[in-house]
Amino acid sequence: MKRPPVAARLIQAAAVVQRSTFPAIIQCVLPILGMMFILGLACAQSPVAGENALGAIQGSVKDASGSAIPAAVVSLESAATDRRTTITDRSGSFRFSGVAPGNYKVTIAADGFTLWTASNVAVEPGDNQPFLSAVMEVASVSSSMNVTLPPHELAAEQVKAAEKQRLLGVFPDFFVSYAKDAPPLTTAQKFHLGWKTISDPVTFIDTGITAGVQQSRNNYPEFGQGMEGYAKRFGAQYADHASGIIIGHVLIQSIFHQDPRYFYKGTGSIRSRALYAIGTAFVRKGDNGHWQPDYSGVLGGLASGEISTLYYPDTSRPGRRLVDQALLGFANRATHNLLHEFVLRKLTPHASGAAVGPGQAIVREGTPVSLISVQDWSSKTAESGGLITFMLVSDIKVDGAIVAPIGTKAYGKATFTGSSGRDGKAMHVGLDHVRLRVGDTDAPLRSTPLQDGSGPLEYHRVENSGRIAITLYVAENVTLTPVR
Repeated sequence: MKRPPVAARLIQAAAVVQRSTFPAIIQCVLPILGMMFILGLACAQSPVAGENALGAIQGSVKDASGSAIPAAVVSLESAATDRRTTITDRSGSFRFSGVAPGNYKVTIAADGFTLWTASNVAVEPGDNQPFLSAVMEVASVSSSMNVTLPPHELAAEQVKAAEKQRLLGVFPDFFVSYAKDAPPLTTAQKFHLGWKTISDPVTFIDTGITAGVQQSRNNYPEFGQGMEGYAKRFGAQYADHASGIIIGHVLIQSIFHQDPRYFYKGTGSIRSRALYAIGTAFVRKGDNGHWQPDYSGVLGGLASGEISTLYYPDTSRPGRRLVDQALLGFANRATHNLLHEFVLRKLTPHASGAAVGPGQAIVREGTPVSLISVQDWSSKTAESGGLITFMLVSDIKVDGAIVAPIGTKAYGKATFTGSSGRDGKAMHVGLDHVRLRVGDTDAPLRSTPLQDGSGPLEYHRVENSGRIAITLYVAENVTLTPVR
């Protein structure tokens, strides 16, 4: 029998293989294709499922008459998420989208209205959410603010204020208090003021000039002339000044618990003020707040005078020295007090701002201030660097008392320094002279917690609007006088 050609045999073999393997390949490929189809369908549907898993909170804000309240600050917070903030539009409406299911607290604040709060606002997946209708009541006017600092902290603030007191803006005048009912100084604070006085550069310059005048007049000829004589006069004069401050104004007063400062009266008739100034040359306020005989001033003056005999020639201290020193001490203190009561306060630039008394609150430097802009940031005002109005979105408190409530206004100029950004994205802008109204005081704000901090300012758009939100910081301690 004749065998088929080679080509025919190959064709027959391929047909046999095809009939035997094709079903197996189909059985393997079909499940894989099915799984890929199911995964693709799930991936295509997952964004929709994720979107449906989120909800929204929306509502309107009106007053008792039914009028819309625009620019009200609406805050949304819960224990599980960060705080979110928005502002009502012109119709008084607001909306938070993309809110995870759960219970939330909604707080609404507007200038001139009482704070409105809704707790346990439930959010479920989907857009079918309850509509919050907030009706805000007009806030009652507060007639007082009772905020105090602990005595030692208040005294520390007064020491800082006193360090700025300079006659004619040059000569240190730290031992005068312009505060009413000022608390007593601690021993450390008394020594601090004394050290600041004797180590001040103006003290050395004044001592040098006085020593030069003495040498030109040949006072204390025992010291001689030339550089050696000048050095002796300089040393004696500086030792006189230092011992008079440290012993006469600090050490003895600390031992006997008396205050070394003169307390400015500033009120009443000229006669009553003059009698007060002269009288306080003989009495001194104790650390217990009561007036006492000025035995610390007398003893301090006598002690510093006796120490001066160690470096002055004997001929410079005639008889009856102790009596003369006591009488001169009274005369010098009376003259000092009269000058401060009627003349020197007007020549001290920072004297008017030095008073920090009980019942006054101090907003500390570095206090965070959360703000939100009232204007749309895409407006021509912002683009041209015009005046921008901000609103406070969280209360500022001092020792538990609110000194600046939500809704308080702040003002400043703003300019772009980078991209204006889009919703949800950061943008960089520049701010200039932003000040927050706190009571009757304008508190200056800066962009960093520390005075020497640096870095670009970063702002974020408020959701569903063109406004911006930012946290600034109080630039310096601000003393507030309570309204009584």
